[in-house]
Amino acid sequence: MVAKLVFVLLVASFGLALGQREPSIEVLTALKELQPRYREIQDFVINRLTDARLNSSQVIFNFHTDVIDSKDRYVRATIDEEDQLVGILERQPEAIDRTCLGFVRSSVDMNVNLVGVSYTNCIVRVDDALAGIVADFYQTIQADETQYTGSDLFGAFRGENIFHAPDSIVQKLTEKLEELRDNPTYIATELFDMIVEFEVELGQVKEGYDGCLESGTQLLRNALDIARTQVVQVCQGQLEPEVDPSTTLAA
Repeated sequence: MVAKLVFVLLVASFGLALGQREPSIEVLTALKELQPRYREIQDFVINRLTDARLNSSQVIFNFHTDVIDSKDRYVRATIDEEDQLVGILERQPEAIDRTCLGFVRSSVDMNVNLVGVSYTNCIVRVDDALAGIVADFYQTIQADETQYTGSDLFGAFRGENIFHAPDSIVQKLTEKLEELRDNPTYIATELFDMIVEFEVELGQVKEGYDGCLESGTQLLRNALDIARTQVVQVCQGQLEPEVDPSTTLAA
C-alpha cells in the first residue's frame, strides 16, 4: 500500500514538473521551427553569390582578353616600326658607311628593347591593380556570405536560462523568425551594383594600361625618327631608294 502511494506521488510529481517545464520545451520547438529558415536563406544567398562569382569571372575574362589584345596590337606595331627602319638600313647603297649604319641599327635595337622594358612595367602595374581589385571584390562577397551562414542561430540563448526564463528565449526566437520571414532579395541588386562597379574599375585599369603602352610607343617613335634623321644627316644615306634615271626615261 505504501509502495503504491509512493508511486502515485512520484507520477504526480513528474507530471507537475513536466507541466512546469513546458515553456522550456516550447523553446526547443521554436528553435526547431527557426532552424530550416536559416538553411533556406543561406541557400538563397549562396545562389545569388554564385551568380555574382560567375559574372565576375566573365568580367575578369573579358578584361584579360582586352589587355592581351592591346598588348598584341602594340607589340606587332612595334615590330612593324622596327622592320620599316631596318628595311631602310638594308636598302642603303653600297657607298654608304656600313659602320655608321651599324651604329644606327644598334640604336634601333636598343630603343626597341627599352620599349620592351616599358611594356613590362605597364603589364606589371595592371597585374598589381587587378590583384587588389579582385581581392577587395571577393572579400566583400565573402562578408555577404558570412552574414547569412546561420552563425547567430543560437544567439537567443546568450545571457538567458532555458529553465528560469524560457519565455524570453521564445520571444527572441519568434522575433528572429519574423525577421527572416522574407528572402533578402535586395542582395541581388547589391551584387549587381558590385559587379558593375567591379567592371568599371577594371575598365579604368585597362584605360591606364593603354595609355602606358601609348607613352612607351611614342618614345620609340621619337627614337626611330631620330634614327631616320641620323641615316640621312650622319651616315649620308637616304630614306627612299634612288630612282634610276634610265628607267624613268624608258617609262
